[in-house]
Amino acid sequence: MSTAFATRSLRPTVRESILAVALILGLAVLTGLAVGDPSPRWFFPLAAIAGLGVLYAGSRWPYPSLMLILGSSILLVVVRVSDLRSVNMIDVLLPTVLVFSYFGRARFEARTHEEHGPSHARLHAAELGFTRAVLVFYCLAALSLIQLARLAGLPAALDSALLLARAVQGLLLFPLCKWWLRTPERIQDAWRAMVVAGVVLALVNIAGVALWDVKRAGMTLFLNDTEGPISDPNEAGTAALVVGVILLIRHAMRPSWINPALGVLMLALLGLTQSRSAILAWAAFGLFTLHWVRPSRLLTGALGVAAMLPLLPHSFWIRMVRSIAIERGTFEAFSFFQRVYGWRTAWGVVQDHPWTGVGYLGFRFVSHRYNELRVVFGTVENYFYEVLVSMGIPGLVLLAIVIVKLFNLGHTVGRIAPPGTLAHHMARFHAPLCLGLLVANLTGDNFMGMLAIAQLSIWTAVLVCSGHAAVAVESDACR
Repeated sequence: MSTAFATRSLRPTVRESILAVALILGLAVLTGLAVGDPSPRWFFPLAAIAGLGVLYAGSRWPYPSLMLILGSSILLVVVRVSDLRSVNMIDVLLPTVLVFSYFGRARFEARTHEEHGPSHARLHAAELGFTRAVLVFYCLAALSLIQLARLAGLPAALDSALLLARAVQGLLLFPLCKWWLRTPERIQDAWRAMVVAGVVLALVNIAGVALWDVKRAGMTLFLNDTEGPISDPNEAGTAALVVGVILLIRHAMRPSWINPALGVLMLALLGLTQSRSAILAWAAFGLFTLHWVRPSRLLTGALGVAAMLPLLPHSFWIRMVRSIAIERGTFEAFSFFQRVYGWRTAWGVVQDHPWTGVGYLGFRFVSHRYNELRVVFGTVENYFYEVLVSMGIPGLVLLAIVIVKLFNLGHTVGRIAPPGTLAHHMARFHAPLCLGLLVANLTGDNFMGMLAIAQLSIWTAVLVCSGHAAVAVESDACR
């Protein structure tokens, strides 16, 4: 590890070694006791010591901890603490890493090495416009909780505030990645962490479908829930898309057989999720990249997909056929009509609260008042519609501004980055990837959660960092 980025020496002291050994022994003993007697008196001390160990690791090694956080944005390992609440690696590591990065050398060196010049200024302006729009949007989301408290009570507002905090967790990865991922080596570390997490995600789900009777692949792995160990199939499908795009960039920079091989694995993961929204996201991404893909690679990709289709489980084909035919009496038909009925219910909410909305993710607390069957809908099942219901017309307008600024950021990087650089390749894939993720949110609400926002935050941070690095290299070469 470069000394320019290390906040402290990586060699442990004697005291730190003794502490680490004590933690390991304590965890081993408590794990044995918890397995023999799975009661709270052993589980909670085990969780406390494990949490302390993770906190220590985050303060002692913030950069490796950041890599774990990046991997967790693709494969989220979770411990359920109640029927509704869970704890994951990002929850435990992010606060410590953020504090030690903010007050440590990472942020300091990022600020003292800011680049200057016309191209850097254009990129700074595009980045500033994007970040300001995002901040205004989420400030409005926070203010909308006042409206939710007024309509549904303080407990409802507090519950939505917790979900908003999840979204903020994802947003915080943008500054963290900007502070740390300022060199090609660091960016490769980040890509490697996410690709490895994607491979593990695919292998775990293949094993789950084949051996554990898991119906659909997902990206959340519950360590202490044997009845539902894997969940979130829609998010797994879009996570596979993000990893697939990273593999495409790696292959464009340095061709290797392993990149297309892992890309096929990501396609297999997509099939195992049986996620219709994720399939639409992949299709949108492919449609907007076809015009500059070589015919030979296009044919190879088509043959690879065709060879993989017979390997998909029979349940995948049943779900797709029923979704297209809307077969009467099937779950797919029920979910379709339920979604339509939910959209109709949401329109009644919009008519009553067009300018203020009902508060961030407040539809679930008021939906029963707006339909004859008194059905309680969890979400609107459309991110853009959800924003309109939650934050009114101003929220939807702000979201449109955020999306425009997001595309403008990629366009700016594409204009200033020399051909062949990492920034150039990322800029080419930026618009298709963002369009694919937005399409997935037409029938879902991935961007209301932490992981989809985290993935996009990581991507945009690396896009900005690679853009500055490419311009700096070109400037040095011209001197």
